[in-house]
Amino acid sequence: MTLHRVIGARRRGRFAMLGLAAASLLAVAAVTVPAHAENADAAFQVGVTHERLSADWWGEEQAVEDAREILSSVGPLQNQHLMGFGAENPWPDPDSSAREWGSLDERMDLIEATEGVPVMTLCCAPGWMTPSGEDWPEHYEAPQPEFYDEYAQLSAEAAAKYPQVKYFQVWNEFKGFWNDDLNRWDYEGYTELYNLVYAAVKEVRPDALIGGPYVSLNSFQDCAHDCSDLQGAWGTADQRDLDAMEYWLANADGAEFFTVDAWSSTNDGYHPGTAGTYEKFRDVTEWITARTDLPVWWSEFYAPASAADESSSVALMRAAIEGMRDGGAAVALLWSPECQSELPCLWTPTSEEGGGQPTEYVPLIQEFSAR
Repeated sequence: MTLHRVIGARRRGRFAMLGLAAASLLAVAAVTVPAHAENADAAFQVGVTHERLSADWWGEEQAVEDAREILSSVGPLQNQHLMGFGAENPWPDPDSSAREWGSLDERMDLIEATEGVPVMTLCCAPGWMTPSGEDWPEHYEAPQPEFYDEYAQLSAEAAAKYPQVKYFQVWNEFKGFWNDDLNRWDYEGYTELYNLVYAAVKEVRPDALIGGPYVSLNSFQDCAHDCSDLQGAWGTADQRDLDAMEYWLANADGAEFFTVDAWSSTNDGYHPGTAGTYEKFRDVTEWITARTDLPVWWSEFYAPASAADESSSVALMRAAIEGMRDGGAAVALLWSPECQSELPCLWTPTSEEGGGQPTEYVPLIQEFSAR
């Protein structure tokens, strides 16, 4: 299957019908513009990505209320996935025209209630599109190539249904796009899917701003193979990840921003400390900005402390954020604002009585918000 395959009459007819449906949706949709929407294009800002639990109605009532107050004080960019990470499968029956948007509606309601600016990550895929056939396999899977058109259709339907969403990230960390035979990313397959999604969404939402490739950058302290020239005291970036980024830049049919993510620590367990963390996020951002004028979005970023670290976790997070900012990034999205693991988060679990309380990271994220 070629990268830029010709889209046949079947697909043209499908999206023509979808365009009419979208036009109707857009005509009748009552969209509330968030009070802080004008700040969504700030030079640099830190927003959040919602996970499975996130100040939702099923938590303890007071905890949810307290968590929403915190959420209202950061951002305003708030990212939610199309499927997974708090959203159910919107297209469970491949033979049905019905869609199940209820869980996604609830997340959009949460974003509106906290005066957020919604972002949607167009991931993941209904099981019937994937190799395993399962909605929730052990590892997330990409749609099979024969279902790329259907996934593009679903993405366009979501964009039409939620006209308040301005920003769309296509897929997440190349999930399901690893080529075992070549021992590298299947960046050709990802870019093919991206281009189909881009065209489909733009057809129904010309105003949408769409970004990729959302590669997760790996690095090593002791690099033995696939070593790149992007390196520093923090380690060496994996050339295969850089190849995926450059291929997408050369072959994407269009984009309004560039997406990436990384950890401060290396794959072989090295933690570079605050200075190395700052340098890593700055260096990677500068590597990207040297190759494209697209705004750089850090879709995820992690700066965990090790047992040997003398710096606090907050100091490491600050180093990562300031490194991204000084490297020229536009946006950084904090993964999972509700505490669900040992990773940095903004409020304690709302499922617990007395939850929804701010963590030590709240003042830092507020400092870099665009509220």
